[in-house]
Amino acid sequence: MHIDGRIDGLIDSGYDVSIGESGHVTGLIKAKQIVLSGVLEGKVACESIDILATGKLVGELICGEFTLETGGKFIGQSHEMTEDGMAVSLPETFEKLGNMTQMSVLERVALNNQSNQANQDEQVDEMAETSQDTHQ
Repeated sequence: MHIDGRIDGLIDSGYDVSIGESGHVTGLIKAKQIVLSGVLEGKVACESIDILATGKLVGELICGEFTLETGGKFIGQSHEMTEDGMAVSLPETFEKLGNMTQMSVLERVALNNQSNQANQDEQVDEMAETSQDTHQ
């Protein structure tokens, strides 16, 4: 997956992710390998990450291999991943990542649809109240 735009939220991929110079990701990201030329803010779990000269990572990182090119920036904490892919110390802040990645795509869509329906119902109720107030 290659990102040249803006993403806010969760990325859960079993493959490689690259974030281009114009890319900006905020949130939680889990991937096999990450190549960062843009900006990544949040919590990251991966086998390896390469922060290139134009890349900037601000947040928490769990990885096996970490490369920082001259000019690249890393501001935050890093935690080592063992050879079998398990984190040596999995910070409590990654609990949300684990919970969200266990939720299936269909469950996320269902939750999103429920939220959208609740917002629409609320708007209809407000419109009905406003209509009643103007007719009285």
